[in-house]
Amino acid sequence: MNAFLKFSTFSMFCVSLLGGCAAVYTDASDSNHVTFLNSSGESIEQLTKKANAYCEQYGKVASFRSSDTQLVAVFDCKATK
Repeated sequence: MNAFLKFSTFSMFCVSLLGGCAAVYTDASDSNHVTFLNSSGESIEQLTKKANAYCEQYGKVASFRSSDTQLVAVFDCKATK
């Protein structure tokens, strides 16, 4: 029973961590674009702020490209003029 209880506790901990993630950068993100997996249904405005913070590290600004589904949103990182 102890092993089952430990496994259940660990499983619940992992699920709570995943559930707490609002938007996650994918491995495909680079200096030219950022992709979000939007597991919490954040608005495009909220994701745009996060994308701008990501692109800013490259001296660029985010521009919304597309959203294939409600879960995936892609932003291009474009150079400032």
